[in-house]
Amino acid sequence: MALEPSINITAAFASPIIQTRMPDCDALNTRLRELFLRWETDSSRKRSSVPTPVVKVEVYESDFSLFQNPEPEIQALAKFCLQYTGYVIQQLNGYTAEEMRELRLYHHSWYHLTRQAGYTAQHNHPMASWSGVYCVDPGDPVPDKFNNGTLRMLDSRTTASMYLDAGNAHWRTPFGFGELAYPSQAGQLILFPSYLMHEVAPYYGQRERITVAFNVWVRAAGEPASEPVLHLRGTTA
Repeated sequence: MALEPSINITAAFASPIIQTRMPDCDALNTRLRELFLRWETDSSRKRSSVPTPVVKVEVYESDFSLFQNPEPEIQALAKFCLQYTGYVIQQLNGYTAEEMRELRLYHHSWYHLTRQAGYTAQHNHPMASWSGVYCVDPGDPVPDKFNNGTLRMLDSRTTASMYLDAGNAHWRTPFGFGELAYPSQAGQLILFPSYLMHEVAPYYGQRERITVAFNVWVRAAGEPASEPVLHLRGTTA
């Protein structure tokens, strides 16, 4: 009887994408929706930052200090998002509780209001280690529209599918090609490495699709909390 050849498979260069859901979030999401829609039209509110240059169509983007707002609903959401991010960081890096106490999570945070035919083009967040998207309101389901308003993660292996045939076209998870689409669900939190290219597919509902996003960078206790700075080759400060 012939023995089957041994095989040792390594899931090389894998990217973790984590999903969870805030329990009992309906009342909180209702209040967040009310706040965001009101703040969008409040001319007395001064922006602390300008929108990013990422292409956005029919999308309102707030400034990037959302989690600093003292409203109790904002603080409840910030606590949920950042504590869960800390838990993921601990698990993936194998940090002990003592090591975690010596780390500090800093962040940018903002909200998006996406309206009829709105979308956000592909991009990543180069000066952070983790990014997250929390869904306040997924908007209207539109079954006849493919990937309606989904968050899509794009394959980071830029040349992976340059040639496809029967030898590689049907690789099983986690080795397949192409994007991963995540339909929006109220209370859903998706965490992913900030280097991953992602986009929001066109949304066709009448009700606003509302999400909160954030980026996290980590410093040791006692280190300056300064934001990461992108240094480009060939330029001087």
